[in-house]
Amino acid sequence: MSTFHFQDQDTILLHGGQVPDPVTGSRAVPIHQTTSYVFPDSEHAQGVFALQKTGNIYTRITNPTVDAFEQRVSLLEDGVAAVATSSGMAAITFAILNIASAGDEIVTDSNLYGGTYNLFVHTLPRYGINVKFVDGSDPENFREAITDKTKAVYGETITNPSLYVFDIEAVADIAHEHGIPLIIDNTFAPGIAHPLKWGADIVVHSATKWIGGHGNSIAGVVVDGGKFDWSNGKFPGFTEPDDSYNGLRYVDVGAPAFAIKLRVQLLRDIGACLSPHNAFLLLQGLETLHLRMERHAKNTEKVVKFLTTHPAVDWVNYPGLKDHPSHELAHKYFTEGYGSIVTFGIKGGRDAGRKAIDNVKLWSHVANVGDAKSLIIHPASTTHQQLSAEDLEKSGVNEELIRLSIGLESVKDILEDLDQAMSKAVGIEPSLTNTEDSVTKWLVHSPFDRSEGLRQKVIAVADIDETKVAAVKKAGYQIIAVDAISSTDQVDALWVKDNISKAQLTTFTEKQGKIIWVENEPTGDIISALGSIHDAIVFFNKDLLEEIVEARTSK
Repeated sequence: MSTFHFQDQDTILLHGGQVPDPVTGSRAVPIHQTTSYVFPDSEHAQGVFALQKTGNIYTRITNPTVDAFEQRVSLLEDGVAAVATSSGMAAITFAILNIASAGDEIVTDSNLYGGTYNLFVHTLPRYGINVKFVDGSDPENFREAITDKTKAVYGETITNPSLYVFDIEAVADIAHEHGIPLIIDNTFAPGIAHPLKWGADIVVHSATKWIGGHGNSIAGVVVDGGKFDWSNGKFPGFTEPDDSYNGLRYVDVGAPAFAIKLRVQLLRDIGACLSPHNAFLLLQGLETLHLRMERHAKNTEKVVKFLTTHPAVDWVNYPGLKDHPSHELAHKYFTEGYGSIVTFGIKGGRDAGRKAIDNVKLWSHVANVGDAKSLIIHPASTTHQQLSAEDLEKSGVNEELIRLSIGLESVKDILEDLDQAMSKAVGIEPSLTNTEDSVTKWLVHSPFDRSEGLRQKVIAVADIDETKVAAVKKAGYQIIAVDAISSTDQVDALWVKDNISKAQLTTFTEKQGKIIWVENEPTGDIISALGSIHDAIVFFNKDLLEEIVEARTSK
């Protein structure tokens, strides 16, 4: 496919790698749900199989829908080519296997995603590839670990879940001094960090996360920066003839040598390819990536501010905090915000962490990040449970650590749910729930309570203008007289003009009433009666009908 040559990232995310379909005129990228492709003639088929001509052979290797996704991600990262895979772990595995084999070594930051850690500690050594772990917070540690056997240095832009920012430029310089490439996992910072521009040679993503953005597709992608010299004598797989392609030398194909070798060797032989349908869904995600990352960042800033003063929280870890050890690196490498992952320590350790997670309602307890929905997990008992206490510490995971992936919901709802869950976990009163704003919003936002099934909200009235009462009833609320409170199962609000008896107030609170609206200046009697009320929020000089109308018309 041809591509629009626009420089602005926001435009690339919508148009990169695609023009309207030449046959049908389709504006959206079509889903080419096919296994194979018809060759126009034998000569063309021979040329494609020999890599002398471009064209599709089999969807395991190339597919037009997948190609559009690959081109768009390559443009996003300013690479020369990209190869999509069936998962992020497939992308990482292929990136390593494309340059390392038995007897070789990889040097990596020890702060890693748990799945990557397992790959490096258990799986790669079975194939003779040794992985050395260093503390990536000091670039010089990489220099000390590199040997003649080292084929690559590996790190994550934002480490998971310790949230340190990798010093891409400094480590890239060290790797290049030794004639080896730097591979960066940029999963946590798509569109806001561009590792290739800072010296990285290969970028990998779990596209499952923010690129897809909606938790509906597993995918990975490897982006070739196109600048590394594979002919420096350290990579015979690029300079020696490939017998499976009639003696082709990959260094001879030019800048995208890494991507082409990965595609025609590893993708061909191992087959961890991306499905066309998932590629289509990921393209939809890319089209709104810039908008989502902006909203993710704004919500995250508010969550961090809330956590830093919450009595249930011991500490907060986020690169956007000025006292974070890698804040300056985050400021250097990120163009928009500081990501949307936050970790914090809850008072009470592991048990309190579990209780908090068990009490969330809006937040989803899942082993994923980068969704449009807010996600929460306790790594020590889930994603990193296979690690020893020593390895947990090396990975930056404390037993009290809770990881948050901040979504796109209303930040008020995000905070209120987090507040009530943490407060229950440590045995304190919530700081946000039952505030005037939250309770008012609950009442006027809808005439229905959906917390347990579907129920019409009930308002008891006394001496209120009949026209107003009729309007509120028309809005969908159940209206009863104050005298009827005792005969109903539940009453949500009490709406009175200026007075009510103490007995009626007592009955109202016994029915779990939440709100009392006094429309006029209260009399001495009601002030005295309200003195014994502690569980309801009271409003004076407020018109309930006006609040309901405003809620329905506000933007």
